[in-house]
Amino acid sequence: MLTDQHIAEALSRAYVRAIAGRAGLNLAIREYDYGVDGSFDEVVVRQNRRVESGFSLSFQLKASTLCQLDPTHVIYDLEVKTYNDLILRRSIKTATSCILILLALPVDSSQWLICEESELRLQGTCYWEYLSGNPSGNRSSVRIRIPRSQRLTPESLLTLMQNVKIGDW
Repeated sequence: MLTDQHIAEALSRAYVRAIAGRAGLNLAIREYDYGVDGSFDEVVVRQNRRVESGFSLSFQLKASTLCQLDPTHVIYDLEVKTYNDLILRRSIKTATSCILILLALPVDSSQWLICEESELRLQGTCYWEYLSGNPSGNRSSVRIRIPRSQRLTPESLLTLMQNVKIGDW
């Protein structure tokens, strides 16, 4: 049987796959993790066929039951190595943008996935953040605060892709 950590990872990938599919974006999951778990790629119609446009948004994916929710933010202790990787990547102006996606799961693992005849429901929500700032000298983690308004939905993902396309990032 998989560990709870691996089950949470599998569910986070399923969540991202569903959101990307509904948004009409191509999803690539990396075979090897070197600080990027995957990317979303825009698909356009050219000469009666669908092709990737060349606009891409990378992501690092995390899943946790240790998130704290206050009225306006999700509070999470991100590993310092991951935090610094994302901060340094953002500082390279010509690099492909890379966001953090965090799946905040219920503490009780029996509640992570509900299978009913009429629906399949993944409990929890993904939030996204495009981290900025200075690298941290902390030894283990950096506490981050993601606005709860930054839920990963098909609509928010398309807005993020639009930010990439117009160069806002």
